[in-house]
Amino acid sequence: MELLTVESYAGSKAEEHPLRFSINQREIEILSIENRWLTPEGRYFKVIGDDGRLYVLGYNGSSDTWRLLTINRP
Repeated sequence: MELLTVESYAGSKAEEHPLRFSINQREIEILSIENRWLTPEGRYFKVIGDDGRLYVLGYNGSSDTWRLLTINRP
């Protein structure tokens, strides 16, 4: 199981968008947010990391938790 931590920008709404994250202590800077959407389960972000990979991160406000949903490896 991968250990995920996310640092995010919290403006007027908590956890507004992710800035960087780490997987098993390997830090990845988010270069761009390609897409974002809301569902009843939470907020989702399709992002490009500084390693050139595409990631989908999900945030659940009810439990205040982040999940890494997919990684598109080059």
